Amino acid sequence: MSLLSKLFGRGKAAGPAVPSLAEPVSIDPTAASGEQPDPAMTARLRILIETPPGERDEAWQRSFFSTLWTAAIEIPSSEAFTGPDGFRYLRLDLPATESFVAHNFAGLAQPCLEAGSGAVLFAHPDAADPVYVIPMGVIESLVRYRDWRGDPVDLEEAEDASPDREITIAAGTKVLTGTPSVDYLSREAAHALDRHLKTEWKLPHPRVLVMTSAAMQPSRSLVFNARRSAFKSDEEAQHFFERISWFIPPSRTVTLMPEDWSEATMTPLAELAKA
Repeated sequence: MSLLSKLFGRGKAAGPAVPSLAEPVSIDPTAASGEQPDPAMTARLRILIETPPGERDEAWQRSFFSTLWTAAIEIPSSEAFTGPDGFRYLRLDLPATESFVAHNFAGLAQPCLEAGSGAVLFAHPDAADPVYVIPMGVIESLVRYRDWRGDPVDLEEAEDASPDREITIAAGTKVLTGTPSVDYLSREAAHALDRHLKTEWKLPHPRVLVMTSAAMQPSRSLVFNARRSAFKSDEEAQHFFERISWFIPPSRTVTLMPEDWSEATMTPLAELAKA
């Protein structure tokens, strides 16, 4: 989560200005999850967040998310706010007193997805700096797979791949393309990405396809109608990847559209958002 720690608080990374997405977006906190807020998990969560960010390994991450899922937490407002990175977030507070309206993340996660929002956890209601930032794509992973890392199919296929892998396909390699299924690109992610690509990247008609090849790890990748020639530098293209990745499960990969491909073969994100 090092990128996210740079985007909040003192370590905020410099980068291209992003448009404000501050129009009110309310999240319904009454959605029933079937799991009751658990004060015992709140106490455990307080202990977990004492671990310095640099020491939060994969075992810590698993424990954190399983604890957060049912911990009794407070939300000061059902309206999402815009973080310094330009993305929407719902504020989650660990309660300061025993008297508060209790929620848990199990009941807030799906409403966050519907609103195109991430979530930010604070140690107490008066805290100015967060203790953990959760992108929308991680929330989707928790809802769909109960695993913050993403789709188990992707994870298995990419088990031996480098974390900083680049997708390079040799000429003549067989690839299949098609419209992403709702299981691969959710309606909520399609809706949020359509809006993001129009506002931040000025794509008037965002489109997408899924590319599949046995030569890739994982074998599937999302391709948006943005070509390398549209970016001024490799750094700007990398920034595009990072921004898009906020909306999708961490196991997913994103590929730029080859220069000789036609957008006519791609599906409008607006259509997938209505599916």
